[in-house]
Amino acid sequence: MDPGAFVPPPGFSRETTIVRDASGRWSQDGVPLAHANLVRAFDAWVDRADDGRLCLRNALGWAYVTIEGAPLFVRSLTLTEDGVRLQLSDGREEPLAPATLRVGPDGALHCDARGGRLAARFERHAQAQLAALLDEDDDGVFLTIGSERYAPPSVDDPLAPRG
Repeated sequence: MDPGAFVPPPGFSRETTIVRDASGRWSQDGVPLAHANLVRAFDAWVDRADDGRLCLRNALGWAYVTIEGAPLFVRSLTLTEDGVRLQLSDGREEPLAPATLRVGPDGALHCDARGGRLAARFERHAQAQLAALLDEDDDGVFLTIGSERYAPPSVDDPLAPRG
């Protein structure tokens, strides 16, 4: 049986009171979830349900959660000959899609991750690691990745995927 096709029995729901705040701290009913393995698992299970809402999804099933801010964080990055590799809060590593870079109202850099399914917010450390790629001309600040230049636009909603 496909776990995603599971229909809860009457009286049960996929709705939860699990919340992750904009800083990445998980809680349920206002009580912080501090167990490191549970936090790591929740970070890895963040996904988007078929209806577009955010959820936690694993091999057994899924449930809706409330996520304040970006679903993922870019914890750090590696500059390579081919471009930039991102280390994400879900434990995955993937190449940066530079065309999806954008700057939110608070000045934080965001990009699309997981093939455009989720937005990722650069943590300060990761954003600072891009300094070697930054330059400025009369048109403003841009990043040079390979032979391409990218000037991330400022957007009102950096959580909306661009890809």
